[in-house]
Amino acid sequence: MAHAGISKLTPYRKSQLRLQHYLEDARDRAGAAFLLETETGSGFNVLPVFVALGIAVYFLAPAEPNPWALLVSLMVSVWLCLRMNGHGISYFMMVGLAAVFAGMVAGKLAVMRSQAPVIERQITAEINAIVIETDQNKRGSARYVVQPASLGNIKPHNMPARLRISASARHERFLPGETIRGIVRLQPVSGPVISGSYDFGFFAWFERLGGSGFFMGAPQHGNDEFKPDITARFAIAVNKFRISVENRIHAALPGTNGAVAVALVTGNKSGIPEDIQNALRRSGLAHILAISGLHMALVTLTVVWLVRLILVRIHSVAFHYPVKKLAVTAGFFSSTFYLFMSGAGVATQRAWIMITVMLLAVLMDRRAITMRSVAISALIILVISPQSLFAPGFQMSFAAVASLVAGYELINRKRMERREHGLQPAFHHWSWRLWKNLGTYLAGITITSLIAGTATGFVAAWHFNLVAPLGLVANLLAMPVVSLIVMPFVLASVLLMPYGLEAIALIPVGYGIETVVDIARLVEQHSPNGTTGLLPTASIGVFGLFLACLTIPRTRLRYCSFAILPLFFLLPQRSIPPDIVIAENGRAAAVRNETGELVLFNTRLGGFVTGIWAKAWADGSIKRLSLGKDQCNRDRCIHVLPNSKVLHLVYDPDLLQSSCRRADILVAPRLWWVNCRDRVPELVLKRIDFERHGTHEIRFVSGSQPFEGKGAYRISTGLPKSARPWNRIVRPVETVSDIGG
Repeated sequence: MAHAGISKLTPYRKSQLRLQHYLEDARDRAGAAFLLETETGSGFNVLPVFVALGIAVYFLAPAEPNPWALLVSLMVSVWLCLRMNGHGISYFMMVGLAAVFAGMVAGKLAVMRSQAPVIERQITAEINAIVIETDQNKRGSARYVVQPASLGNIKPHNMPARLRISASARHERFLPGETIRGIVRLQPVSGPVISGSYDFGFFAWFERLGGSGFFMGAPQHGNDEFKPDITARFAIAVNKFRISVENRIHAALPGTNGAVAVALVTGNKSGIPEDIQNALRRSGLAHILAISGLHMALVTLTVVWLVRLILVRIHSVAFHYPVKKLAVTAGFFSSTFYLFMSGAGVATQRAWIMITVMLLAVLMDRRAITMRSVAISALIILVISPQSLFAPGFQMSFAAVASLVAGYELINRKRMERREHGLQPAFHHWSWRLWKNLGTYLAGITITSLIAGTATGFVAAWHFNLVAPLGLVANLLAMPVVSLIVMPFVLASVLLMPYGLEAIALIPVGYGIETVVDIARLVEQHSPNGTTGLLPTASIGVFGLFLACLTIPRTRLRYCSFAILPLFFLLPQRSIPPDIVIAENGRAAAVRNETGELVLFNTRLGGFVTGIWAKAWADGSIKRLSLGKDQCNRDRCIHVLPNSKVLHLVYDPDLLQSSCRRADILVAPRLWWVNCRDRVPELVLKRIDFERHGTHEIRFVSGSQPFEGKGAYRISTGLPKSARPWNRIVRPVETVSDIGG
């Protein structure tokens, strides 16, 4: 009878009942999956996501949050969590809210720790300082990180904590701990080259780096009475040791191979030629030069393996002491030594923390490589250094590690299921076992490269507008050389240095590096153009949410992450170039021509800046305007835009008034005062605008012909206009005390 009643229902009612049944079934399945996730402890792994959300909210807020409001909100949310029963969606959301406030508090504390004066605008002054660190720039000139003792007539409370200064004049290179003096031209650390992109000044501010510049002439020895603080003394001692190691490597392995070996040991990449760095970058092997998780893991695990192999052969030790834990302890000390020897860069610090967490898990008889270890590492790094959330190294590291852990957990789970059902093949003959182990090794490299390359590819495209299409091929060819030859013998060379025998180990290192470089060049020659253009600003956040939802759950809840993918198509595109773009320093400028291509003015070109513009808006190659000397020279450039408006780029103040009379858009990026007496152009940008807000991108509003004044264009700037502690605050030039420039 019931079947007969159902058969009398209309098709619409049948569809409605089916949909209701499917929704109830999906709800029950989701509830069961959520319960299983909480029982297996996956809820803890979500905490770094909420902390990261709080950090992003703090740093992206248009105004500075009140610290007391953040602290009270954190305390109240934690108290509410403690008062709840510890189960259900409401408790989970309250814990998430507390983690968000914890992230905001961590961001505020990091800002309070990093407060230090910075250079407001370009100045020329005499400096007396102590050298903290030394390397060389792309032109091969010496470059110093110094702690100033005096700088012009700047008072001590306004003195930057650190400065980075180059010296191109011939001189005897200074070592860490030596005093240095001379006339310098300094400027603030530059902001983003493109609005919304990587902000060099933001990260320099958290490193207490107050400016950069160059010596005007050869620097001299300064006042030796200056005593650095305890942090600087420790950094000087470490950097002296690093330089001695670098000199020993260069003596045993000169040339390019030695420069690459130095980068692998001490993290100093300044000696590597630009063409080799480009080849490694375009082939997808640039990660080899960055001392990160790969290098730290290879060094640590090699030490653990060696120590364990030796101790198990000593019966009096093997039968009375925990050999595995002793080997892990040795691995910890080796990773810590490697951390300081490599300069303790941010990426290396992240790698050390991740390795340390995993080693501690082994000492506590827990599984070392789990998603919980990744979550603990992320929490530690985000709390200690919350600004790392916006660094490409942090994003790429955890995207790769989380994807690899989730991927291999799934593979191992499937392997255990096959073994339980008797589907795992057995290999008895030694030749079969040999081929099996070789196949497993190659499959591991393939899977690792595929998973890590896919996970980090989007992050690389967002930050660098570049991907390596043949990166999988390059890693399959190069990684066996790196993991089996280069890094083990690099470790051996360091261990042999006290005995003066490092040259023995560096010989195979040189052959291995040559092989890797040849592979990179070969792949680069056959690789298609990997430029991606400028991706939407919010896409990196959407990708992070997608990756978290895909990797953290252990059940089928991970498939809910694919519901996030359609958000990518709703984000506004940024690949269309601006009508006018002028760099922060005014030395590079470009316009969009009639065909929509971005083209450069042929004066004051900045190779680094224009290279980024090319990858973002010009498919990797940017052309130059063909203008005569009368139209564009070092004093002024004049160009008629496609909408018939006249653009004047003025560098010579004597030509200012004539440009005022003729220009519709007047840009004077190096002039503080622009006083047009007879006629004022429709848009005027001067030096103070670029000092305060960095790069300027000008876009004409659709339908703005003829030019309609202020409402007819939209200006995007590299530096935001909000008053946050790390943002540049430039006072009017009249109020700045004269310090010689």
